[in-house]
Amino acid sequence: VPMVAPGNVQVHVINSTLAKVHWDPVPLKTVRGHLQGYKVYYWKVQSLSRRSRRHVEKKILTFRGNKTFGMLPGLEPYSSYKLNVRVVNGKGEGPASPDKVFKTPEGVPSSPSFLKIINPTLDSLTLEWGSPTHPNGVLTSYTLKFQPINNTHELGPLVEIRIPANESSLILKNLNYSTRYKFYFNAQTAVGSGSQITEEAVTIMDE
Repeated sequence: VPMVAPGNVQVHVINSTLAKVHWDPVPLKTVRGHLQGYKVYYWKVQSLSRRSRRHVEKKILTFRGNKTFGMLPGLEPYSSYKLNVRVVNGKGEGPASPDKVFKTPEGVPSSPSFLKIINPTLDSLTLEWGSPTHPNGVLTSYTLKFQPINNTHELGPLVEIRIPANESSLILKNLNYSTRYKFYFNAQTAVGSGSQITEEAVTIMDE
C-alpha cells in the first residue's frame, strides 16, 4: 500500500452546504504501485445550533487519477466537520493525513415543525408553534402573516407581525367575529427566511 499521506490539506468553505478541499500530491515513488486516485473521508462532528449525540457517519469521496482538489457537496449548514485525505493504489489506501476541522456557515431554517390554532373566541385566536427541526443557524425571529378570507374566497388585507425567536405562542386579539383567517408562518436566521407553514382558522360566531 502507499507509504505517505497527502500533505498541506486545505479546506475552502464556499457556502453553507459546499466546501472545496485541496492537497499536495504524494511523491510517485511513495505510491508503491499504480496511482489510482485520492480518497477524502469527511464526517460531521456536531451541529453548532444544538449539541447532538448522534452516530457519526463517515462519508467517502474518491477522486480519480492525480487530481489535487475536489468538491464536498451536501454539507449541513452551521456544523463542524472533520476530514482527511488518503492516496489509493491497486493494493489499497495509504495512511490518512492529519484530521482537518472546518465549519459551515449558517443557512436558512426549515419550516416551523408545527402551527396549531386553538381557543377561538369572538375576537381572538391563540397560536402555538414548534421551532424548525433544522434551524441551520441561530434563529433570530419568526414572521406571522395573516389575512381574512370571505365566503367567496377573496383574501382581505395582509397583516404582518415579527415575533421574537424565543416565543412559542401568541394570542391574536381584535379580530372580526365569525371570520375565517389564513395564516403564513416562517422562521428566520441572519441569512434569511425559511420556508413557510400555512394554516386556517375561524373565530366563533357568538358566545
